Amino acid sequence: MATKAQDKSLPQDKAGANETRMQQKMGMTAEETAYMRGDKHPVAGSIPMSTSPYLNSPLFVHAFTRMALRRHGDDVAVTYDIPDMSRGLADVADYRTAMEGLEIEKASNPALADFLERRPRHEYRADDLQDYGAGTLGAAIRAFIDRTGYDLAFVNKGADDQNDLQYLIKRFGDCHDVQHIATGFHPNLAGELALSIMNVTCNAKHFNPKLAHFLSQPNIFVSSASYARTAFNYPEGTDVTLEAMERGIAAGRAINKPLILVEWENYLDWQLEDIARDLGFVMGPGHGWDFSNECCRG
Repeated sequence: MATKAQDKSLPQDKAGANETRMQQKMGMTAEETAYMRGDKHPVAGSIPMSTSPYLNSPLFVHAFTRMALRRHGDDVAVTYDIPDMSRGLADVADYRTAMEGLEIEKASNPALADFLERRPRHEYRADDLQDYGAGTLGAAIRAFIDRTGYDLAFVNKGADDQNDLQYLIKRFGDCHDVQHIATGFHPNLAGELALSIMNVTCNAKHFNPKLAHFLSQPNIFVSSASYARTAFNYPEGTDVTLEAMERGIAAGRAINKPLILVEWENYLDWQLEDIARDLGFVMGPGHGWDFSNECCRG
């Protein structure tokens, strides 16, 4: 006769057995695997190789896999993976094709050609933004600087030695925080995803594929990895993640020029809502997604 202790263990044993059977069922049988893979087989070699330059780059694979699959924890910064991402992207970068795309675009896109001829620069310091009224971009940037302690300055060292592609990359990086402020996709986890996808979308809409692909690679990396990380590790954050993706795509399709070409310095005295209206997109929820910092990490 079973004891009470044994009786208590039976449901757990049954649950464990069910879990094992489910794991076995979720895998494929040999016949199912053969059906999926067909009659073709990859060529065998001394080392694994692929026709994908991304899969062939250990730096890229390591950086992407970790960002896409790891959990967020308080032991390291949310941005901990960015240096490895930068190295991985540099390892697969096709600068020749990107330059070809840039020259094609300059020849057919007067707005881009003019922008690169002028090479606008900005330098935002709190003391210089005191006169901008409530609700303006200037006041919002000032509040950001006061809260974070950062000065948002375009550091254009070696400008004479920069080619047009290097300038665009620098301009994009230095305007990232201003993009967060002006779009309403604030720097919380959902807002980062929305802004990344907005950039990917508007680049694809307004630039030729060669140039758009190169300029968007950091945002493609971040947005796809962020979605996978949340979907696999934080099911409670899936809904806001999908909303962020939807709103980022919608904003990117609606904006009437690429974010990288917006001269925010000309909008400092504008109300944020008027800037969005002038550029043609609907603003994000601002701090309304701050809760994503909790449900998409931990």
